[in-house]
Amino acid sequence: MPGTFRDPSGSLFDVDGRILRVVRGTEAPAFRALLETEVVRSLVAKGALVATRSLASAGVPESLRSLAGDWFEHDRIGFVSVPAEWSAAMLAHAALHTLDVNGELLRHGYLLKDATPANILFEGSRPVFVDVPSIEPLQAGQNLWLARHQFETTFLLPLLAVLDAGYPLQWSLADPARGLSHEQLAKMFGPRRWLSADRIRHVALAAALGGTGAAGRNTGAVAPGSGKSDLAKSRFILSHSLQGLRKAVEKLSARIEQRHSHWSAYAVSRAHYADADLQAKRDFVERVVQRAGARWVLDVGANTGEFCEMAAAHSNVVGIDLDEVSVSAIHSRTRASGRSIQALVVDLSQPTPACGWRNTERKSFLQRAAGRFDLALMLAVGHHLRVTAGVPLEQILETGLQLGGGSLLFEFVPTPDPMFRAIARGREALYTDNTVENCEALLAARGRIELKEQLPNARTLFWVRPA
Repeated sequence: MPGTFRDPSGSLFDVDGRILRVVRGTEAPAFRALLETEVVRSLVAKGALVATRSLASAGVPESLRSLAGDWFEHDRIGFVSVPAEWSAAMLAHAALHTLDVNGELLRHGYLLKDATPANILFEGSRPVFVDVPSIEPLQAGQNLWLARHQFETTFLLPLLAVLDAGYPLQWSLADPARGLSHEQLAKMFGPRRWLSADRIRHVALAAALGGTGAAGRNTGAVAPGSGKSDLAKSRFILSHSLQGLRKAVEKLSARIEQRHSHWSAYAVSRAHYADADLQAKRDFVERVVQRAGARWVLDVGANTGEFCEMAAAHSNVVGIDLDEVSVSAIHSRTRASGRSIQALVVDLSQPTPACGWRNTERKSFLQRAAGRFDLALMLAVGHHLRVTAGVPLEQILETGLQLGGGSLLFEFVPTPDPMFRAIARGREALYTDNTVENCEALLAARGRIELKEQLPNARTLFWVRPA
C-alpha cells in the first residue's frame, strides 16, 4: 500500500478513512516524547496543530503491520484542499498560522525545520498545521531559521506575484514545496522589482545574490554554543526574524482585502434578478438545505458565498469558484464569522489534477470530492459550463449528481435569459439541449425531483434526490 516517501524517518498512509504514520528507527522515541510536551499539547488543544496519538500494534491495519517502526494516528481533516486551490487570503492566513505555530514553539525551545503551504490543511476556514515531525528542538547558537528561504518562496513570493503581477497561485503553487524562486519573480517584475521597498527586500536583492545567496542564507546557521545564554540569544534573534516576516505578510494581507473584481461585486450588480426573484430563490435554497439534512455540501460556483453561508447554518460547506478575488472575500468573511466554510479556487470544467511523483502524491479534486458530499448546489453556474466551457447539459447534470451523492440543487437558465445571451454572443442556436423540458427529463431519469419552482425571471430551480 503506497504511502508518503520523501521523509526518511517515516511515512504517512491514508487507510479506510484513517491517517496513519509510521516513525522509524531512532526518531520514534523522540517523536513520542514530543507529543507529550506542554507546547504540543497546548497547540493541539487550541486546534492549531493536528491531534496525534500513539497506536498499539493491534490497531494497525494488517496490510501495514510488516512495516517496521512505531505507529501513530492523526485526526482526519474534513476536506483536504491543496495550496494550488487556495485564494490569496487563504495563503496569507496559512503563512501567519505557520509563523504563529513557529513562534509558540520557539518560546518553548522548539522550531519548525520545514515551512511550506503543504504543511497546512484547513478545517473550514481554520488553518491546522499537520506536519508534526517537522518540529525539532532549538539548538544553542542556532541564530538563523533554516526554513526561512522555503517560507519566502512558498508564501511571500507567491503572494507578491499574485498582487503585483497577476500571477495565479495555481501556477506558483503547483508544487507547494518549491513555490516561486526569487530569480523567477525578479524576471516577472523586470525593472519594477526596484520600485518598492518590499520588492527590493524580498525579490531584487535576493535575486541579485543568485543561487549562492539562497544557499548562503543557511551557512553557519548554527554557531558554536551550549549554555542557557546562547539559547536565549538564539531565541531572541529568531523571534525578531519571525516578527519581520509577520509584518511583511500582514502588509500583503491588508492589500488582499482591498481588491475587487466583477464577480466579487456580483451581489450588487446582478440586474437580471429582481427582488422577487432573489427572495424566491433564497426561500427555495433554504427549504432544500433544511430538508436535505446534509452533513457536507458542495457549492459549485460559490460567487460571493451567499448560499455557502446559508448552507453552513446546517452543514459543513466547501465552495468553489473561478474568481480568486471572490474566493478571498468569502474566506475573509468566513474567518471572521467562524462558519464551517472552505472556499477554494477550482474550475469544474478543468478541476485540479492529481500531481506529484507519478501523479500519486496529491489526489485530484474529483478524487478528494468523491463520496464526501451529501448535496451539491449548482446555482447560476450551469449556463457558464454549457456555453463558456462547452460541456453538454447532460454531462453537467451527471457531474453535479455525482458530486452531491445523488442530491443536486440545480438552477436552470433558459437560452433567452439575458445572462445566457450575453455569454453566447449570438450563438444561442447552438445550444439545442438547453431547454427546461430536456433538463427536467434528464434529472427525472437520474433521480427523484423532490422540488421544482420557476422564478419570476423564468429561471427554474430543481432539487433532485436519489430515487
